[in-house]
Amino acid sequence: MSHSVAQVRCPNCGSPNQAPIQQLVDVGQDPTVKARLLSGALNRMRCAVCGFDGQLGTPLVYHDPENELLLTFVPLQLGLAKEEQERLLGQLINQAINPLPPERRKAYLLQPQAVLTMQSMVERILQADGITPEEIEAERAKMRLLESLLRTPAESLAQFVAEHEAELDETFFQLATLTLQATPDENARNALGRKLEETLPLTSYGKHLQEEQEELRAASNALREVGSELTREKLLDLLISAPNEQRVIALTNLARPALDYPFFQILSERIDGAQGSDQARLRSLRQRLLEIVEQIDDYQKARAAQASAVLKALVDAPDLDRALAQAMPAVDELFLGVLQASLRAARERSDHALASRLETINQKVVDMIRRSMPPGIQLAERVIGVADEKEAESILAASPEAIDEDFLGSLIGHAQALEAEGDSTGSDRLRRLHRHALRISMQRKLQ
Repeated sequence: MSHSVAQVRCPNCGSPNQAPIQQLVDVGQDPTVKARLLSGALNRMRCAVCGFDGQLGTPLVYHDPENELLLTFVPLQLGLAKEEQERLLGQLINQAINPLPPERRKAYLLQPQAVLTMQSMVERILQADGITPEEIEAERAKMRLLESLLRTPAESLAQFVAEHEAELDETFFQLATLTLQATPDENARNALGRKLEETLPLTSYGKHLQEEQEELRAASNALREVGSELTREKLLDLLISAPNEQRVIALTNLARPALDYPFFQILSERIDGAQGSDQARLRSLRQRLLEIVEQIDDYQKARAAQASAVLKALVDAPDLDRALAQAMPAVDELFLGVLQASLRAARERSDHALASRLETINQKVVDMIRRSMPPGIQLAERVIGVADEKEAESILAASPEAIDEDFLGSLIGHAQALEAEGDSTGSDRLRRLHRHALRISMQRKLQ
Protein backbone atom coordinates (compact mmCIF):
# COMPACT_ATOMS: atom_id res chain seq x y z
CA MET A 1 0.00 0.00 0.00
CA SER A 2 1.51 3.35 -1.04
CA HIS A 3 0.98 5.61 1.93
CA SER A 4 3.09 8.02 3.93
CA VAL A 5 2.96 11.07 6.14
CA ALA A 6 3.91 14.09 4.08
CA GLN A 7 4.23 17.82 4.59
CA VAL A 8 1.52 19.57 2.57
CA ARG A 9 0.28 23.12 2.33
CA CYS A 10 -3.24 23.91 3.46
CA PRO A 11 -5.43 24.62 0.40
CA ASN A 12 -7.12 27.42 2.36
CA CYS A 13 -4.32 29.39 4.07
CA GLY A 14 -1.14 27.84 2.64
CA SER A 15 0.29 26.84 6.04
CA PRO A 16 2.49 23.68 6.11
CA ASN A 17 0.87 20.65 7.79
CA GLN A 18 1.70 17.00 8.33
CA ALA A 19 -0.96 14.77 6.75
CA PRO A 20 -1.32 11.06 5.90
CA ILE A 21 -1.31 10.44 2.14
CA GLN A 22 -2.39 7.16 0.50
CA GLN A 23 -2.08 6.95 -3.28
CA LEU A 24 -2.80 3.25 -3.87
CA VAL A 25 -6.23 2.05 -2.78
CA ASP A 26 -6.14 -1.73 -3.20
CA VAL A 27 -9.29 -3.40 -1.90
CA GLY A 28 -7.69 -6.82 -2.37
CA GLN A 29 -4.93 -5.95 0.11
CA ASP A 30 -7.06 -3.93 2.56
CA PRO A 31 -10.86 -4.41 2.35
CA THR A 32 -11.46 -1.56 4.82
CA VAL A 33 -9.90 1.13 2.63
CA LYS A 34 -12.85 1.20 0.22
CA ALA A 35 -15.21 2.52 2.88
CA ARG A 36 -12.73 5.26 3.82
CA LEU A 37 -12.46 6.35 0.18
CA LEU A 38 -16.23 6.38 -0.38
CA SER A 39 -16.88 8.23 2.88
CA GLY A 40 -14.33 10.96 2.09
CA ALA A 41 -12.09 10.03 5.04
CA LEU A 42 -9.11 9.09 2.85
CA ASN A 43 -6.32 11.67 2.34
CA ARG A 44 -8.12 14.11 4.58
CA MET A 45 -6.37 16.84 6.54
CA ARG A 46 -7.28 19.37 9.19
CA CYS A 47 -5.19 22.54 9.17
CA ALA A 48 -3.76 23.36 12.59
CA VAL A 49 -3.70 27.06 11.69
CA CYS A 50 -7.02 27.95 10.03
CA GLY A 51 -9.07 24.83 10.84
CA PHE A 52 -9.65 23.86 7.19
CA ASP A 53 -10.98 20.29 7.02
CA GLY A 54 -11.10 18.58 3.64
CA GLN A 55 -9.60 16.11 1.20
CA LEU A 56 -6.24 16.72 -0.41
CA GLY A 57 -5.80 16.51 -4.16
CA THR A 58 -3.33 13.71 -4.87
CA PRO A 59 -2.79 11.17 -7.69
CA LEU A 60 -4.67 7.98 -6.89
CA VAL A 61 -4.91 4.42 -8.19
CA TYR A 62 -7.91 2.32 -7.18
CA HIS A 63 -7.77 -1.48 -7.59
CA ASP A 64 -10.64 -3.89 -6.90
CA PRO A 65 -9.66 -7.39 -8.11
CA GLU A 66 -13.08 -8.88 -7.35
CA ASN A 67 -14.82 -6.44 -9.71
CA GLU A 68 -11.79 -6.35 -12.07
CA LEU A 69 -11.62 -2.59 -11.73
CA LEU A 70 -8.48 -0.48 -12.08
CA LEU A 71 -9.00 3.31 -11.98
CA THR A 72 -6.52 6.19 -12.09
CA PHE A 73 -7.01 9.80 -11.06
CA VAL A 74 -4.68 12.80 -11.32
CA PRO A 75 -6.11 16.14 -10.09
CA LEU A 76 -5.99 18.73 -12.85
CA GLN A 77 -4.94 21.45 -10.39
CA LEU A 78 -1.60 19.71 -9.86
CA GLY A 79 -0.61 20.60 -13.42
CA LEU A 80 1.59 17.50 -13.85
CA ALA A 81 3.09 16.88 -17.26
CA LYS A 82 1.88 13.82 -19.13
CA GLU A 83 5.22 12.03 -18.71
CA GLU A 84 5.22 12.67 -14.95
CA GLN A 85 1.63 11.41 -14.67
CA GLU A 86 2.48 8.22 -16.54
CA ARG A 87 5.59 7.63 -14.42
CA LEU A 88 3.77 8.12 -11.12
CA LEU A 89 0.68 6.11 -12.07
CA GLY A 90 2.88 3.35 -13.51
CA GLN A 91 4.67 2.97 -10.18
CA LEU A 92 1.37 2.75 -8.29
CA ILE A 93 -0.12 0.25 -10.75
CA ASN A 94 2.98 -1.94 -10.45
CA GLN A 95 2.54 -1.92 -6.66
CA ALA A 96 -0.96 -3.31 -7.20
CA ILE A 97 0.12 -5.92 -9.78
CA ASN A 98 3.39 -7.22 -8.30
CA PRO A 99 1.86 -9.00 -5.24
CA LEU A 100 -0.64 -10.87 -7.46
CA PRO A 101 0.10 -14.47 -8.47
CA PRO A 102 0.36 -15.05 -12.26
CA GLU A 103 -3.11 -16.59 -12.55
CA ARG A 104 -4.73 -13.41 -11.16
CA ARG A 105 -2.96 -11.00 -13.55
CA LYS A 106 -5.84 -10.47 -15.94
CA ALA A 107 -6.32 -8.27 -19.00
CA TYR A 108 -8.07 -5.44 -17.12
CA LEU A 109 -4.79 -4.66 -15.37
CA LEU A 110 -3.34 -3.60 -18.72
CA GLN A 111 -6.22 -1.18 -19.39
CA PRO A 112 -6.57 1.22 -16.43
CA GLN A 113 -9.53 3.58 -16.72
CA ALA A 114 -8.78 7.27 -16.13
CA VAL A 115 -11.33 9.45 -14.30
CA LEU A 116 -11.29 13.24 -14.24
CA THR A 117 -12.66 13.85 -10.73
CA MET A 118 -12.91 12.09 -7.39
CA GLN A 119 -16.68 12.16 -7.78
CA SER A 120 -16.33 10.26 -11.07
CA MET A 121 -14.15 7.68 -9.32
CA VAL A 122 -16.73 7.19 -6.56
CA GLU A 123 -19.49 6.77 -9.15
CA ARG A 124 -17.46 4.16 -11.09
CA ILE A 125 -16.79 2.22 -7.88
CA LEU A 126 -20.45 2.26 -6.93
CA GLN A 127 -21.54 1.25 -10.44
CA ALA A 128 -19.16 -1.73 -10.29
CA ASP A 129 -20.99 -2.76 -7.11
CA GLY A 130 -24.28 -2.69 -9.02
CA ILE A 131 -25.43 0.71 -7.79
CA THR A 132 -27.24 2.65 -10.51
CA PRO A 133 -26.86 6.38 -11.30
CA GLU A 134 -30.37 6.86 -9.91
CA GLU A 135 -29.32 5.28 -6.62
CA ILE A 136 -26.21 7.48 -6.55
CA GLU A 137 -28.36 10.58 -7.01
CA ALA A 138 -30.70 9.34 -4.26
CA GLU A 139 -27.70 9.08 -1.93
CA ARG A 140 -26.65 12.62 -2.80
CA ALA A 141 -30.18 13.77 -2.00
CA LYS A 142 -29.84 12.06 1.40
CA MET A 143 -26.59 13.93 2.01
CA ARG A 144 -28.26 17.24 1.14
CA LEU A 145 -31.05 16.33 3.54
CA LEU A 146 -28.48 15.60 6.27
CA GLU A 147 -26.91 19.02 5.70
CA SER A 148 -30.35 20.64 6.00
CA LEU A 149 -30.99 18.71 9.21
CA LEU A 150 -27.75 19.99 10.73
CA ARG A 151 -28.79 23.57 10.01
CA THR A 152 -32.25 23.08 11.57
CA PRO A 153 -32.60 24.63 15.07
CA ALA A 154 -33.97 22.48 17.89
CA GLU A 155 -37.30 24.33 18.03
CA SER A 156 -37.96 23.55 14.33
CA LEU A 157 -36.84 19.91 14.44
CA ALA A 158 -40.33 18.38 14.81
CA GLN A 159 -41.60 20.40 11.84
CA PHE A 160 -38.56 19.38 9.77
CA VAL A 161 -39.22 15.69 10.53
CA ALA A 162 -42.90 16.04 9.61
CA GLU A 163 -42.00 17.63 6.26
CA HIS A 164 -39.39 14.97 5.40
CA GLU A 165 -40.91 11.91 7.09
CA ALA A 166 -40.66 9.62 4.05
CA GLU A 167 -37.01 10.55 3.42
CA LEU A 168 -35.84 10.01 7.01
CA ASP A 169 -35.72 6.24 6.58
CA GLU A 170 -33.28 3.46 7.37
CA THR A 171 -31.02 4.38 4.42
CA PHE A 172 -30.80 7.96 5.63
CA PHE A 173 -29.72 6.98 9.14
CA GLN A 174 -27.23 4.41 7.80
CA LEU A 175 -25.66 7.11 5.63
CA ALA A 176 -25.71 9.54 8.55
CA THR A 177 -23.96 6.98 10.77
CA LEU A 178 -21.23 6.42 8.16
CA THR A 179 -20.79 10.18 7.90
CA LEU A 180 -20.56 10.39 11.69
CA GLN A 181 -17.84 7.71 11.80
CA ALA A 182 -15.88 9.44 9.03
CA THR A 183 -15.99 12.91 10.62
CA PRO A 184 -12.49 13.61 11.97
CA ASP A 185 -13.34 16.75 13.96
CA GLU A 186 -14.50 15.77 17.45
CA ASN A 187 -16.72 18.83 17.95
CA ALA A 188 -18.42 18.33 14.58
CA ARG A 189 -18.80 14.61 15.31
CA ASN A 190 -20.41 15.29 18.70
CA ALA A 191 -22.76 17.89 17.21
CA LEU A 192 -23.86 15.47 14.48
CA GLY A 193 -24.31 12.68 17.02
CA ARG A 194 -26.52 14.83 19.24
CA LYS A 195 -28.63 15.96 16.28
CA LEU A 196 -29.21 12.37 15.16
CA GLU A 197 -30.12 11.30 18.71
CA GLU A 198 -32.69 14.10 18.88
CA THR A 199 -34.10 13.33 15.43
CA LEU A 200 -34.37 9.53 15.48
CA PRO A 201 -37.18 9.19 18.09
CA LEU A 202 -39.34 11.67 16.14
CA THR A 203 -39.32 9.60 12.93
CA SER A 204 -41.45 6.61 11.95
CA TYR A 205 -38.26 4.64 11.42
CA GLY A 206 -37.05 5.52 14.92
CA LYS A 207 -40.38 4.51 16.46
CA HIS A 208 -40.28 1.22 14.53
CA LEU A 209 -36.73 0.66 15.76
CA GLN A 210 -37.85 1.30 19.32
CA GLU A 211 -40.65 -1.25 18.91
CA GLU A 212 -38.12 -3.81 17.65
CA GLN A 213 -35.91 -3.17 20.67
CA GLU A 214 -38.87 -3.56 23.02
CA GLU A 215 -39.79 -6.87 21.36
CA LEU A 216 -36.17 -8.00 21.66
CA ARG A 217 -36.22 -7.22 25.38
CA ALA A 218 -39.54 -9.03 25.78
CA ALA A 219 -38.19 -12.07 23.92
CA SER A 220 -35.05 -12.03 26.03
CA ASN A 221 -37.11 -11.88 29.23
CA ALA A 222 -39.28 -14.76 28.04
CA LEU A 223 -36.22 -16.92 27.38
CA ARG A 224 -34.68 -15.88 30.70
CA GLU A 225 -37.83 -16.92 32.59
CA VAL A 226 -37.57 -20.42 31.12
CA GLY A 227 -33.85 -20.39 31.95
CA SER A 228 -31.90 -23.64 31.99
CA GLU A 229 -35.11 -25.61 31.45
CA LEU A 230 -35.43 -24.29 27.88
CA THR A 231 -36.15 -27.14 25.46
CA ARG A 232 -37.03 -27.17 21.78
CA GLU A 233 -40.65 -27.86 22.74
CA LYS A 234 -40.79 -24.86 25.08
CA LEU A 235 -39.13 -22.65 22.49
CA LEU A 236 -41.72 -23.75 19.95
CA ASP A 237 -44.48 -22.88 22.45
CA LEU A 238 -43.01 -19.38 22.83
CA LEU A 239 -42.92 -18.94 19.05
CA ILE A 240 -46.48 -20.20 18.59
CA SER A 241 -47.78 -17.86 21.30
CA ALA A 242 -45.75 -14.86 20.06
CA PRO A 243 -48.10 -11.84 19.86
CA ASN A 244 -46.63 -10.45 16.62
CA GLU A 245 -44.11 -10.91 13.82
CA GLN A 246 -41.44 -8.85 15.60
CA ARG A 247 -41.53 -11.19 18.61
CA VAL A 248 -41.05 -14.20 16.30
CA ILE A 249 -38.05 -12.51 14.67
CA ALA A 250 -36.57 -11.57 18.05
CA LEU A 251 -36.95 -15.08 19.49
CA THR A 252 -35.45 -16.63 16.37
CA ASN A 253 -32.44 -14.31 16.47
CA LEU A 254 -31.83 -14.96 20.16
CA ALA A 255 -32.29 -18.74 19.97
CA ARG A 256 -31.00 -19.46 16.45
CA PRO A 257 -28.80 -22.48 17.48
CA ALA A 258 -31.88 -24.24 18.89
CA LEU A 259 -33.78 -23.95 15.60
CA ASP A 260 -32.08 -27.02 14.15
CA TYR A 261 -33.30 -30.14 12.33
CA PRO A 262 -34.84 -31.78 15.46
CA PHE A 263 -36.70 -28.52 16.20
CA PHE A 264 -38.31 -28.47 12.76
CA GLN A 265 -39.14 -32.17 13.13
CA ILE A 266 -41.08 -31.32 16.30
CA LEU A 267 -42.83 -28.48 14.50
CA SER A 268 -43.74 -30.78 11.58
CA GLU A 269 -45.23 -33.28 14.05
CA ARG A 270 -47.32 -30.48 15.56
CA ILE A 271 -48.54 -29.58 12.07
CA ASP A 272 -49.48 -33.18 11.31
CA GLY A 273 -51.46 -33.37 14.55
CA ALA A 274 -53.33 -30.08 14.01
CA GLN A 275 -56.41 -29.41 11.92
CA GLY A 276 -58.06 -26.58 10.01
CA SER A 277 -56.90 -23.06 10.76
CA ASP A 278 -54.44 -24.22 13.45
CA GLN A 279 -52.66 -26.40 10.92
CA ALA A 280 -52.54 -23.57 8.38
CA ARG A 281 -51.15 -21.19 11.02
CA LEU A 282 -48.42 -23.66 12.01
CA ARG A 283 -47.48 -24.21 8.38
CA SER A 284 -47.21 -20.47 7.91
CA LEU A 285 -45.06 -20.22 11.05
CA ARG A 286 -42.74 -22.98 9.78
CA GLN A 287 -42.29 -21.23 6.45
CA ARG A 288 -41.57 -17.91 8.15
CA LEU A 289 -39.09 -19.48 10.55
CA LEU A 290 -37.22 -21.12 7.68
CA GLU A 291 -37.01 -17.75 5.92
CA ILE A 292 -35.72 -15.96 9.04
CA VAL A 293 -33.15 -18.71 9.76
CA GLU A 294 -31.89 -18.51 6.17
CA GLN A 295 -31.54 -14.73 6.42
CA ILE A 296 -29.64 -15.02 9.71
CA ASP A 297 -27.30 -17.68 8.30
CA ASP A 298 -26.65 -15.73 5.08
CA TYR A 299 -25.88 -12.61 7.10
CA GLN A 300 -23.50 -14.50 9.37
CA LYS A 301 -21.73 -16.07 6.39
CA ALA A 302 -21.27 -12.65 4.79
CA ARG A 303 -19.93 -11.19 8.04
CA ALA A 304 -17.60 -14.17 8.50
CA ALA A 305 -16.30 -13.74 4.94
CA GLN A 306 -15.67 -10.04 5.59
CA ALA A 307 -13.90 -10.81 8.88
CA SER A 308 -11.73 -13.40 7.11
CA ALA A 309 -10.84 -10.88 4.39
CA VAL A 310 -9.84 -8.28 7.00
CA LEU A 311 -7.72 -10.86 8.84
CA LYS A 312 -5.98 -11.92 5.62
CA ALA A 313 -5.21 -8.27 4.85
CA LEU A 314 -3.63 -7.94 8.33
CA VAL A 315 -1.58 -11.11 7.89
CA ASP A 316 -0.21 -9.80 4.57
CA ALA A 317 0.19 -6.16 5.66
CA PRO A 318 3.79 -4.87 5.49
CA ASP A 319 2.99 -2.27 8.19
CA LEU A 320 0.86 -4.14 10.73
CA ASP A 321 0.35 -1.25 13.16
CA ARG A 322 -0.96 1.04 10.42
CA ALA A 323 -3.17 -1.73 8.99
CA LEU A 324 -4.59 -2.48 12.44
CA ALA A 325 -5.39 1.17 13.06
CA GLN A 326 -7.29 1.24 9.77
CA ALA A 327 -9.05 -2.08 10.42
CA MET A 328 -10.20 -1.40 14.00
CA PRO A 329 -13.76 -0.37 12.96
CA ALA A 330 -14.17 -3.92 11.58
CA VAL A 331 -12.92 -5.60 14.77
CA ASP A 332 -15.87 -7.11 16.62
CA GLU A 333 -16.71 -10.39 18.38
CA LEU A 334 -17.05 -12.23 15.07
CA PHE A 335 -13.64 -11.00 13.88
CA LEU A 336 -12.06 -12.08 17.19
CA GLY A 337 -13.72 -15.50 16.80
CA VAL A 338 -12.33 -15.89 13.27
CA LEU A 339 -8.92 -14.82 14.55
CA GLN A 340 -8.95 -17.41 17.35
CA ALA A 341 -10.17 -20.16 15.00
CA SER A 342 -7.44 -19.32 12.47
CA LEU A 343 -4.83 -19.32 15.24
CA ARG A 344 -5.95 -22.78 16.48
CA ALA A 345 -5.92 -24.14 12.92
CA ALA A 346 -2.41 -22.79 12.27
CA ARG A 347 -1.13 -24.39 15.49
CA GLU A 348 -2.79 -27.74 14.71
CA ARG A 349 -1.09 -27.98 11.30
CA SER A 350 2.22 -26.72 12.76
CA ASP A 351 2.31 -23.63 10.53
CA HIS A 352 4.61 -21.82 12.93
CA ALA A 353 5.12 -18.71 10.80
CA LEU A 354 1.38 -18.07 10.40
CA ALA A 355 0.69 -18.92 14.05
CA SER A 356 3.34 -16.43 15.17
CA ARG A 357 1.87 -13.72 12.93
CA LEU A 358 -1.66 -14.41 14.20
CA GLU A 359 -0.48 -14.36 17.82
CA THR A 360 1.10 -10.94 17.19
CA ILE A 361 -2.12 -9.67 15.61
CA ASN A 362 -4.17 -11.05 18.51
CA GLN A 363 -1.98 -9.39 21.14
CA LYS A 364 -1.95 -6.06 19.33
CA VAL A 365 -5.75 -6.15 18.89
CA VAL A 366 -6.24 -6.92 22.59
CA ASP A 367 -3.88 -4.08 23.54
CA MET A 368 -5.65 -1.61 21.23
CA ILE A 369 -9.06 -2.61 22.58
CA ARG A 370 -7.85 -2.12 26.14
CA ARG A 371 -6.33 1.27 25.35
CA SER A 372 -9.58 2.38 23.71
CA MET A 373 -11.63 1.52 26.78
CA PRO A 374 -12.66 4.31 29.16
CA PRO A 375 -10.45 4.45 32.29
CA GLY A 376 -13.25 3.05 34.45
CA ILE A 377 -13.68 -0.02 32.23
CA GLN A 378 -9.91 -0.57 32.17
CA LEU A 379 -9.82 -0.47 35.97
CA ALA A 380 -12.75 -2.90 36.20
CA GLU A 381 -10.95 -5.37 33.89
CA ARG A 382 -7.85 -5.19 36.11
CA VAL A 383 -9.79 -5.68 39.34
CA ILE A 384 -11.90 -8.54 37.99
CA GLY A 385 -8.76 -10.35 36.82
CA VAL A 386 -7.12 -10.25 40.28
CA ALA A 387 -7.94 -13.31 42.40
CA ASP A 388 -6.70 -11.88 45.72
CA GLU A 389 -9.31 -9.51 47.16
CA LYS A 390 -6.81 -7.52 49.22
CA GLU A 391 -4.69 -6.92 46.12
CA ALA A 392 -7.80 -5.78 44.25
CA GLU A 393 -8.58 -3.32 47.07
CA SER A 394 -5.03 -1.96 46.83
CA ILE A 395 -5.50 -1.38 43.10
CA LEU A 396 -8.71 0.53 43.82
CA ALA A 397 -7.03 2.62 46.50
CA ALA A 398 -4.28 3.58 44.05
CA SER A 399 -6.71 4.61 41.28
CA PRO A 400 -9.58 6.52 42.93
CA GLU A 401 -9.93 8.91 39.96
CA ALA A 402 -10.94 5.97 37.68
CA ILE A 403 -13.81 4.89 39.93
CA ASP A 404 -16.72 6.27 37.94
CA GLU A 405 -20.08 5.13 36.58
CA ASP A 406 -18.37 3.03 33.90
CA PHE A 407 -16.35 1.19 36.54
CA LEU A 408 -19.22 0.66 38.97
CA GLY A 409 -21.61 -0.44 36.21
CA SER A 410 -19.07 -2.89 34.77
CA LEU A 411 -18.31 -4.40 38.17
CA ILE A 412 -21.93 -4.93 39.14
CA GLY A 413 -22.69 -6.27 35.65
CA HIS A 414 -19.99 -8.92 36.00
CA ALA A 415 -21.30 -9.77 39.47
CA GLN A 416 -24.80 -10.32 38.09
CA ALA A 417 -23.42 -12.45 35.26
CA LEU A 418 -21.52 -14.67 37.72
CA GLU A 419 -24.65 -14.96 39.86
CA ALA A 420 -26.67 -16.08 36.83
CA GLU A 421 -24.02 -18.73 36.12
CA GLY A 422 -24.31 -20.03 39.68
CA ASP A 423 -20.94 -18.69 40.87
CA SER A 424 -22.17 -17.08 44.10
CA THR A 425 -18.63 -16.91 45.54
CA GLY A 426 -17.31 -14.86 42.62
CA SER A 427 -20.44 -12.71 42.58
CA ASP A 428 -20.20 -11.94 46.30
CA ARG A 429 -16.50 -11.02 45.90
CA LEU A 430 -17.28 -8.48 43.16
CA ARG A 431 -20.18 -7.04 45.15
CA ARG A 432 -17.86 -6.49 48.13
CA LEU A 433 -15.36 -4.77 45.84
CA HIS A 434 -18.23 -2.68 44.46
CA ARG A 435 -19.12 -1.48 47.97
CA HIS A 436 -15.45 -0.85 48.73
CA ALA A 437 -15.10 1.21 45.55
CA LEU A 438 -18.19 3.24 46.45
CA ARG A 439 -16.63 4.14 49.81
CA ILE A 440 -13.39 5.23 48.12
CA SER A 441 -15.33 7.31 45.61
CA MET A 442 -17.41 9.00 48.35
CA GLN A 443 -14.30 9.78 50.42
CA ARG A 444 -12.62 11.33 47.39
CA LYS A 445 -15.64 13.50 46.67
CA LEU A 446 -15.78 14.66 50.29
CA GLN A 447 -12.11 15.61 50.19
